[in-house]
Amino acid sequence: MKITFVEAVKSGFLKFRVFKGTSSRPEYWYFVLFTLLLTIVLGTVEAIIWPPVQTEDLMEALQQPTPLSNVAALVLLVPSLAVTSRRIRDAGWSGKWLLTLLLPVIPFVFGAVGAISYLESVASPSVEELVGLISYFVPAVLLAIVVQIFLLVLCIRPTKTQEQGNKYAS
Repeated sequence: MKITFVEAVKSGFLKFRVFKGTSSRPEYWYFVLFTLLLTIVLGTVEAIIWPPVQTEDLMEALQQPTPLSNVAALVLLVPSLAVTSRRIRDAGWSGKWLLTLLLPVIPFVFGAVGAISYLESVASPSVEELVGLISYFVPAVLLAIVVQIFLLVLCIRPTKTQEQGNKYAS
């Protein structure tokens, strides 16, 4: 059965609570494509409505309003997790592998605690010291990259039928 782009997006939103069952590769990748296109469109609209401020202050530049993208991210979070879980199950793995997305939280918390305790012990840190604080977060970033690559490999894997040993296939 062929699935179209619209059917895949509709299925992703209608089955947002369904983490069991399976999603074909086209259904998953069409939903990913929809998410990417929506992000590009909303980013463009936000850049037109709220043009970027020309400033040298990094914090001011990062505080640009992005309410449309934020709302879209919240709306797409659960459907994206659901369709990814179903895709992983279609490849013969448990959808619980999505919990690996939480692994980078642990080193991030340790990095944040280390950075905060360091900043409390220094009266006025120099720019070099502040840049050095980035090293506290390198393990979290590297672990996040590894987890994303792992989940990508699971989503790329071909569909396995029950005869091929997929206990999650219906």
